[in-house]
Amino acid sequence: MSTDIDELHRAACAAGRDTYIDPASGYQVLTSKALLRKGSCCGNSCRHCPYGHINVGDPNLTKQSMAGPVLMNWSGKDQNIDVLFWSGGKDSFLALDHLIQENKKVILLTSFGALTSRVSIQDIHIKNIAKQAEFFKLALCLVPLSPNTDYKASIQEALDLISTQTGAHIERLVFGDLHLQSIRQWRVDTWPQYLIYTPLFDVPYEKLLSNLWKLQKNMDLEITLSTELALPHEVLAAGASYTQDLVKKLQESNLDAMLENGEAHTLVFPRAWKKYQ
Repeated sequence: MSTDIDELHRAACAAGRDTYIDPASGYQVLTSKALLRKGSCCGNSCRHCPYGHINVGDPNLTKQSMAGPVLMNWSGKDQNIDVLFWSGGKDSFLALDHLIQENKKVILLTSFGALTSRVSIQDIHIKNIAKQAEFFKLALCLVPLSPNTDYKASIQEALDLISTQTGAHIERLVFGDLHLQSIRQWRVDTWPQYLIYTPLFDVPYEKLLSNLWKLQKNMDLEITLSTELALPHEVLAAGASYTQDLVKKLQESNLDAMLENGEAHTLVFPRAWKKYQ
């Protein structure tokens, strides 16, 4: 039956039809192309959801995976946009705040493991990334990366999708890099056709942290570790709070206060919202 359904779906898409008739139930089924035009996952576990059931809350009903990059929640046209490479943590959050202060139109872009549905290094589930985008009222481009995927080619496919689907000109690719020059240079070398913008680069930590605590309070956010953190005398598990007291411990231990060297990673999330584990 699965083969029959796949063939019915392919035929409907090839013919430009939005639906086909399910042979078992007689009901009409929406195609992936029709669902793409809706611009976001409806959360109803649609059979051909191109968004990987990103807004389906019940893990038992999350059965569809993304075949390629998708753009969610876009509205507007013919604008200049910045694409912010979004990890879900405090650094990309601070970069977003900077762009908001500049009154820029922003699209978030997040790549993730296609087999795990998690942002690879940060270990954040993409359902939480989608909730962040919803909270900030921003469009989100999700980019699944399969094993042995060419990262640069996948990101370029996503950037081309953004340009085509929005009709907008990508002004800058934006990153939350703080002070690692080698990583920043790699980005410049990897995407020479775009202007690379790192608004937090070499900004004093005191200024960044002061703004972070202010934003956390004003927006009622929680900031937690998304991976474990090894301190000299203890190991903090994922989910522990990233606070001013923890920053002090990091400084006393001669560790980077912003965790820029990969000591751990963070998740910024609205306090009143439910996180997906």
